[in-house]
Amino acid sequence: MDVSAYVQAVGYLGIFATVFVETGLLVGFFLPGDSLLIAVGLLAAASQLQLSIALLVLFLGSLLGNNLGYFLGRKIGPALLSKARVRNEDLDRTHRFMARFGPLSILIGPYVPVFRAVVPFVCGTLKMPWWRFFLLSLLGSLLWTQGLTLVAYYVGSKIPHLERYVYLILLSGVGFAVVLAVWRAYRSGRLPWLRRSAP
Repeated sequence: MDVSAYVQAVGYLGIFATVFVETGLLVGFFLPGDSLLIAVGLLAAASQLQLSIALLVLFLGSLLGNNLGYFLGRKIGPALLSKARVRNEDLDRTHRFMARFGPLSILIGPYVPVFRAVVPFVCGTLKMPWWRFFLLSLLGSLLWTQGLTLVAYYVGSKIPHLERYVYLILLSGVGFAVVLAVWRAYRSGRLPWLRRSAP
């Protein structure tokens, strides 16, 4: 998928809708969240988008999407868990996890593709106080959308025509992440089949 072409085709409204659906609906996890932000930053650096407008629609899309996911979790989350026959022990474990890492998960959730769709729903399902969720999601949305987009904008302003290579940049990033994960697993001994047997 050519994310740069997608951004140019859908415009500001499409950018907003993409982030809103990805963060607000569980089915939106397949949408290009991080790559969208990077493409927006690079296109803004190439003067093909207005940076201030793009930053605003990205932030609003993330914040409103998070809150949609939260209220969907409050409304239909318990029923979904009941139909899925989730055990009480698992629910208790989830409660303890969110009580310990809830704030952190909301702040870092936007940086993880599946988490950014799931965390708001889980917070609503577990009935985290809305005002607390709202403040944390506001900060998380701000850090994610503005931070990643502005970094891409800065890099794009230093290296001309970088927006043409968004796809290659993303593939390189994914490849590096995979290699790093395999290396860590190898060093921790979780991949014994990669180790040479002793002579």
